[in-house]
Amino acid sequence: MDFEIRRRLPGNLNPAVGNQPSVAIIGAGLAGLTCGTALQGLVPNLKIFEKSVFPGGRVSSFRAGEYEFNHGAQFFTVNNPLFWSIVSAWQTDGIVRPWDGWTVELQKGQIINSDLATQRFVGVPRMQTISRHLAQRCDLVTSANISELEPQREGGWRIFNERGDYQGAYDIVIIATAAHQVAELCRSVPEIGKQADGVDMTACWSGMLAFDRRLNIPYDAAFVLDSPLSWISRYQYSTSETGADCWVLHASPEWSQKYAASFRGRVMHALLDAFWEATDLVPQKPVSASVHCWKHALPINPISEDSLFVESHAIGACGDWCTAPRIEGAVLSGFSMADRVMKYIHKNSAR
Repeated sequence: MDFEIRRRLPGNLNPAVGNQPSVAIIGAGLAGLTCGTALQGLVPNLKIFEKSVFPGGRVSSFRAGEYEFNHGAQFFTVNNPLFWSIVSAWQTDGIVRPWDGWTVELQKGQIINSDLATQRFVGVPRMQTISRHLAQRCDLVTSANISELEPQREGGWRIFNERGDYQGAYDIVIIATAAHQVAELCRSVPEIGKQADGVDMTACWSGMLAFDRRLNIPYDAAFVLDSPLSWISRYQYSTSETGADCWVLHASPEWSQKYAASFRGRVMHALLDAFWEATDLVPQKPVSASVHCWKHALPINPISEDSLFVESHAIGACGDWCTAPRIEGAVLSGFSMADRVMKYIHKNSAR
């Protein structure tokens, strides 16, 4: 769609409700969903746009036939008091529970540390339950890859998808995506774009394996040292009723980056070899084997700010690349963003 044609589109297709401004959130990972749920009821006209079919980002699930896996985040920890109160509420709602699996450290097939007492939590029955629980409270549009933001002379933004289709006009825009996408969308707002562009993200190859019988592995998960793998974990929930043993493998950032452009078959064979070496087991053929590459898995150098917001442009950004590369970081960044938006709205409504 040509720029002049866009200019002729009406700018009031998404008018604010009453005196409340309209808000668009781009990205339905945990940061975007947290921001959206925090603003629900306070901002009547709020919509979240997600490029994928399902919300959740790195807490989404992967299905291969009858087998299902948490192929992104395997668990989360709690350090912040605010996040602890949120997790307590999630426990009450029955969507998370403490994970008491035995976690060890492995080096060349040997357990070198089995005293890993960190309290971890998981979604029930899968990590994606958390994002779906949050999404139920939001006006969510999926399969909407927003690729351009156009500032309006009278204030606010028009947003367009990757095909150039007009998606509406909003007074405030929040971008809750990976840092590189924030940088692309905020080229006209250097206060955000430059900071996001300076964040480096790691890649991560994830392998999903299912075996027709339980492997002789006594532990439930392991951090792997001196290996192409960094983490392996037995997946406790499966849609299969055959008693299959399902495992998720995460390759190290260094290995993943090196083989980011490799063929999936080559990656799968390499991860399988590393798995047998790490567990010191005789190789056997899985009944199902899949791989997925997270091209922008975790931020290496977060900007150490909870969120970013530029009042003069009414645009902000949030995500774990702002704070810390954890689920906790994403949730707290989303809350910070919601707080900044409400302060901005109150400030302007008082004028």
